[in-house]
Amino acid sequence: MKVDFHGGIEGRPVRVLQVALSLNPGGTERLIVEMVKRLKSEIPMAVCCLDEEGTWADELKEQDVIVTALHRAAGFRPSLGRGLARVAARHRATIIHCHHYSPFVYGCIACIWRPRCRVIFTEHGRLDDAPPSIKRKIVNRLLRQVPRRVFAVSRDLGRHMIAEGFSGAGVDVIYNGIDVGPLPAHCERTAVRSALGLDENVLVVGTVARLDPVKDLGTLIRGVAALVPEMPIALLVIGDGSEKHDLQELAATLGVSSHVHFLGHRSDARSLLARCDVSANTSISEGISLTILEAMGAGLPIVANEVGGTPEILDTTCGLLVPARDAGRVTEALRALAVAPAARHLLGAAARQRVEARFTLDRMVREYRDAYYRAAA
Repeated sequence: MKVDFHGGIEGRPVRVLQVALSLNPGGTERLIVEMVKRLKSEIPMAVCCLDEEGTWADELKEQDVIVTALHRAAGFRPSLGRGLARVAARHRATIIHCHHYSPFVYGCIACIWRPRCRVIFTEHGRLDDAPPSIKRKIVNRLLRQVPRRVFAVSRDLGRHMIAEGFSGAGVDVIYNGIDVGPLPAHCERTAVRSALGLDENVLVVGTVARLDPVKDLGTLIRGVAALVPEMPIALLVIGDGSEKHDLQELAATLGVSSHVHFLGHRSDARSLLARCDVSANTSISEGISLTILEAMGAGLPIVANEVGGTPEILDTTCGLLVPARDAGRVTEALRALAVAPAARHLLGAAARQRVEARFTLDRMVREYRDAYYRAAA
């Protein structure tokens, strides 16, 4: 295959329209932004959001990337596919890269008006841990004929997609990746503790998550609450969402409000997480969690639910896996790490090495870049 690095294969242009729900803060959205920024000088890029543009749209607009929002109304709207086709036509897109299922469905519909566009679909995760629905199995047997390439972000998610009706031979895996960055200095860690009024001897547990039922943060709060009588401990909850009030009420009911710090959405979330002692993730469903990868890159030991793709990035050399919805096991894991600072250091160092070796942003972007060129052939 002869590749023209100015955006084509053997004279055929490669122009990509990224399709997402929005560019509001989230793991998938961060990956889209980073991929566009890193590839736009080689492959012309634009973004279409089915809902609103989102907070991070300005970051791309400042780099002359066009972001269009379709402001989707409630319910299934086939006409949205035609709107997406119009956006693809304005960008002269040859590839429509759909992230998550709803964008994929509308991307398939858009091909009625843009039949020469090649669709790439990446599924990033699930909203819950329920089994595949009959309706989706039927629909997917029809839609699976459309995309040129189908990707899952983990092997576990790929197996679920196959159970939902996608062809087993057609689902490949591209793992998420992060920009690992430098390890935080000790003085930076101390500064964060000082800002929050936490003494040096407090075990600081951090979690970055959308405050949503799938993240099951109530289990994490209960797990931490059980340790409050035993040791100085604090939980930093970084993120916002519909469950914030309920989670604050739970902390109050358990008598641990002063130990659970709800910091809301923070642009410096990664920096805050890196300055904790332990990172925790109690999601009941995960594709490949960027926040777990970022905590590993920061050299933190991890306590995480053994669900979805998490065991594919995290093993016993760098963290502790626990069953979902089990606050008691979360408590046990945090207790084991609290009393063993040397073990925390070893686990954290191994976690960083694992990310550097297998889960970098450069590797992920390179694999998608190659997929665009192959899809255009």
